[in-house]
Amino acid sequence: MTPNLDLFKEKLKDKLNPHLPAKELAETIVAAALECEYGRSLSSSAGFDKMVKTLADALVTNPELRRQSLAIASSFSKNNREHQTDIPKRDQSLPVPR
Repeated sequence: MTPNLDLFKEKLKDKLNPHLPAKELAETIVAAALECEYGRSLSSSAGFDKMVKTLADALVTNPELRRQSLAIASSFSKNNREHQTDIPKRDQSLPVPR
């Protein structure tokens, strides 16, 4: 794999989770892609946030791009499941805090 693709995968692995709304998911994917391709200097530039929001809107509103974005997120959330731990269940014999 190319270094940019490896970095992109690492960024997504760290930032994606299955509970992100579609808009935040798209923004995360766009920001990671731009940072990997153009470097951190772009992400600190004045128009970066607006550019990310504009591109993320395109991902969310275009059905084919939305499907592809969700497929990427699904792939990464499946890969991250082995690194996640389950939250232990509450002991049923204990009273519920009020």
